[in-house]
Amino acid sequence: MAQKTPTSGIKFFLFFIFFLGFSLNLFVILDAEWFNVLIGTGHGTKGTSGSIKTLFEKANRSIVLVIPKGSDGSNCGSGTGFIVKPGYVATNAHVIECSLRYEDIIVKDFRGRMHAAQIEGVARNYGKANDLAILKISDNSLPPLTLTDSAQYESGHEGDEIVAIGYPLVGMASSADKPAVTAKGSLSTFKPDENIFIASGMPLNAGNSGGPIFLVKTQQVVGVAVAVLRGQVNTNLAPVEGVSYFIPANILAHFFEEKTGEKLSDVP
Repeated sequence: MAQKTPTSGIKFFLFFIFFLGFSLNLFVILDAEWFNVLIGTGHGTKGTSGSIKTLFEKANRSIVLVIPKGSDGSNCGSGTGFIVKPGYVATNAHVIECSLRYEDIIVKDFRGRMHAAQIEGVARNYGKANDLAILKISDNSLPPLTLTDSAQYESGHEGDEIVAIGYPLVGMASSADKPAVTAKGSLSTFKPDENIFIASGMPLNAGNSGGPIFLVKTQQVVGVAVAVLRGQVNTNLAPVEGVSYFIPANILAHFFEEKTGEKLSDVP
C-alpha cells in the first residue's frame, strides 16, 4: 500500500505547533534570566541586595560597639562607632555623654575583643551637625573605612541609595557580637543652613547613633548617623516615620583634623 504524505495544511499545523512550543520555552528562559537580573541572582548584573551584602562583608570589621560606663562602672548606654584611621574611632558625642566625667569607655570589635578607649576629642556644645567624638584605642589592626567627599552629594543626588550599619537596640534588633545592616533608605536633601543631610525611608533606632551611613553605589561613608525625626511635625499631619539626619563626612574629617592634628587623606 502506498504511504500517504502529509498535506501542506498538516505540515503548516505541525510547524506552527513546533514554533509555538519553541517560542514558549525561549520566553520562559529569557524571562527567568531577566528575573535573575532584576533581583541580582544567577549570572546577571548584581542587584542592590548583592551590593549591600558585599558592602557589609567589607565594612563590618571596621564598625564597633561603643559602651560608655557610669560612675559605678556599669553600662550607661551604647552606640555605634567606626574606624576612620588605624587606632581612631568616630562616634557621636551624645553616645559617650554619660561617661564624659569618668572617661570609662569600652569599644567592642567584630571579633568580640574589648578595647579601652580614651577621648581624643569631643564636641562639648553640640547640635545635630557637630554631634561628634573621636576615641583612641591601642589596637591599630582594625581597618579604616573610606570617607567620600560629601560636598559632591549636597545637590543632584536626591534618591541615591544609602544604608546604615550598626548596633541598634542591642539584644532586640541586633546583637552585641557583630554589627548588622540596620536601615536602608535614600538621600532626600541637604540643609545648608544646618549643615546636615536628611535621609528618607531610613528608620534609625537607638544604638545606630555614631554609625556610618554608606552610599551603596560607591560603598563609601557619606556621613554619620545622628538623629531620627519621630512623632508629629504638625498636629494635622500623620506621624512621621523613616526620616533621619546624618552629619556629612566632610564635617567629620574637619573635626578629626581639629582634634587630632592629623588628616584623613581620603577626604579634602
